Amino acid sequence: MKKLFNCLFLLAFCQPLFAQEWTVELPQYKVAFMRDMIPVDSGEYVLGIGGNYYRGDGLILKVGKDGQYTDRKVHHPGMTLQYHSAIQLDNGNYMVFGICDDSLRDPMFQRYLQVDVFNYRLEMVSSMTYSVEDENSDYFYDSSFSYMMKSILSKNGTAILACRLTKHITNPSFSYYLCRPRFYEFDEAGGLLKMVDDNETVTHIEEIFYAPHSDNLMIAVHGAFPPNEGTGVYVVDPKLNIIARQDFYHLQGGPYSDHVGDLRCEGRWIDDECVIYDVSKSRPGGKDASRHTFYYNTLYKLDSALIVQAELRLPPYDSCTWSPEGTSTAYINDSTVFAFTTCSFDLFSDDVMQLNVILVDKDLNLLGRKVVKEDNVMLSSSTAPAAFNDGGCLAMVRFWNGSNYQGEQFTRNMLMKFRREDIEITWDVVNETETKPMSVAYPNPTKDIINIPIGETKINKARLQIFDMKGAKCLDCAITKQGNLISLNVQNLETGSYVYHIVSNDIIISVGKFVKQ
Repeated sequence: MKKLFNCLFLLAFCQPLFAQEWTVELPQYKVAFMRDMIPVDSGEYVLGIGGNYYRGDGLILKVGKDGQYTDRKVHHPGMTLQYHSAIQLDNGNYMVFGICDDSLRDPMFQRYLQVDVFNYRLEMVSSMTYSVEDENSDYFYDSSFSYMMKSILSKNGTAILACRLTKHITNPSFSYYLCRPRFYEFDEAGGLLKMVDDNETVTHIEEIFYAPHSDNLMIAVHGAFPPNEGTGVYVVDPKLNIIARQDFYHLQGGPYSDHVGDLRCEGRWIDDECVIYDVSKSRPGGKDASRHTFYYNTLYKLDSALIVQAELRLPPYDSCTWSPEGTSTAYINDSTVFAFTTCSFDLFSDDVMQLNVILVDKDLNLLGRKVVKEDNVMLSSSTAPAAFNDGGCLAMVRFWNGSNYQGEQFTRNMLMKFRREDIEITWDVVNETETKPMSVAYPNPTKDIINIPIGETKINKARLQIFDMKGAKCLDCAITKQGNLISLNVQNLETGSYVYHIVSNDIIISVGKFVKQ
């Protein structure tokens, strides 16, 4: 185990480029992927779990909110190991769940469940290995970065694990893989207390969390979920009995609307009533109905009955954008929810050219967006973000130049901490296609008076229009004062972010933005 500190020269280099609180590069040999990140120690730290290159060893990464981190590589002689999920126990230890098998086997097929417990120094306290081979399952089949397990600390202090196992079905004419869910319960040492199987088919285990005002668990899954193919939720009682299944088919709006391709959820309830889901959707087009012409992301605010309370399509609106491999939301407080997406400008290209860090509030009002990108560099954030207790949000971002790059190839794994203050309120939040010149209003933010530059003094039939961040018009008034500046009292506007237009002869000649405190 080794403690590393963020390098001052690296921070000095990266901070002007990305303008978040800090950026720390992880040595390439240490990590190939992260499967999950969770807040621990009351949000003082974030625990990341995954594996290093060649899937040989498991990896635990404990990151402080100041950017310092400790890493622990776990090696099982003769075995491959990769961690997938983790929780913090009531005694302060961390229970980490993974899969493993003989190193000579294909790493996509793992027959054992690994349950390891570590203390706050990442020293191993206990280790348990369970075979999953039985009449209902053969192994963990890890295809295309599948999300196979999620865990939660139960209300009585035990650990609950929901995972997806695979049965290889063969007959004389063909064979196929049948993936089904299994639920485990463990004590604080990793000892098995209970195991329950289900016969329905799933492809991913997305999240596990408690239902509001209830001891029942909700387990979000993706796959061929009844009564319609798509994504849904299991409702499980404290004894791990499945008492209900609910589907997300209504989010698609019917069989001919845009298709729900994937779903992520942090599992944190807002006002004890609603939860935010990040849904990747695709738009069918052309003569072939199975061919998709566009991908985009939509946030849904759902109650416990999966009824939509609010929805918001995330920018950018002119390129293909999606949440790959677990990128989702991190709920900080009522006015700060981070959503992360990546996008490219070619549907059929693997080149992911930018990361979008998007800020919304709990009612899915769009507040701002930050774009992280570099020339000729691809980016992805393949792990769900996690929140510190100081309002910061931690994301792991990978920068690389692609396997087909002609020249020296590189990959950089970056830990990046974002705060609300780092996300600028941008005009493209309201209308991304606008390219009008910007003007700078002051003071900004303001509690009452805002001074707005209006450019030339001879404005003909000019008007001032103010919009909130959902595009609703809050003010539309004529500009009668000649000069290059007008002052406006915005004390009656609600607290939030606004965009204004200066319009002359029905043409927008300038735009700007301000924040009302």
